[in-house]
Amino acid sequence: MKKRVLLLMSIFLLIGTLSQAAIPEPKAYNDPSLIYLTLDDGPNWKTGKLLDVLKKHQVKATFFILGKNIEGNEHLLHRIVDEGHLIALHGMTHKREEFYASPMTAVRQMKDVQRLVYEVTGIHTNMARTIYGSDEGMTPAHWQVMTDAGFEIWDWNVGSLDHVYKKDNARVEQRVFNRLEANRAANIASIILAHDHSMTPEALDTIIRYAKERDYEFRTLEGVHPPHNFSDAWEPHASESTIP
Repeated sequence: MKKRVLLLMSIFLLIGTLSQAAIPEPKAYNDPSLIYLTLDDGPNWKTGKLLDVLKKHQVKATFFILGKNIEGNEHLLHRIVDEGHLIALHGMTHKREEFYASPMTAVRQMKDVQRLVYEVTGIHTNMARTIYGSDEGMTPAHWQVMTDAGFEIWDWNVGSLDHVYKKDNARVEQRVFNRLEANRAANIASIILAHDHSMTPEALDTIIRYAKERDYEFRTLEGVHPPHNFSDAWEPHASESTIP
């Protein structure tokens, strides 16, 4: 009887050890196999078509919302949340001279869109992307008041240039492919910048299929720290193979 008990205990211990060994280590935020897909300037009439593509591929994205586009598109904000995507902030009007006029105008715009998003969705977020990126008009004074107001500023390291090439899907796709592979070679995760109004569903579909075929994993920026921005970019991922 005693031998049988010992045998059973040994089996259970072995199973437990094998189970633990089968659990992969969680990936670091800057793992080069990770893609954080972000979409700016929505919601608008194209957002729903992009959501259809994301749903088809079971990919989650982060949407940086423009305040002036919320009214009349509240249903799209609800759909973004309901389908598991992340809501973040992108100011109110996307007019450079208005947003960057002073440090306080930038903070005021972020607080205004923050309030509107909360009123529609019940979600309070301090994740923000300044218009045209933080290297366009964020002076030290802008950074200070934004930080004091509790906002986390996010930029990107894969610019799709969909707003430049518009309907030229091939150029947008190749641009993203090249940047993804450059980041993988540099051992860093990718944050893709796309736009609700410029990224076509066809190009988004192709980009996602390309990434999945090469074993990339899509995630939202939820819970990711530190924020990546042009003033404080992520360091390359220190994998075991790179540690001396």
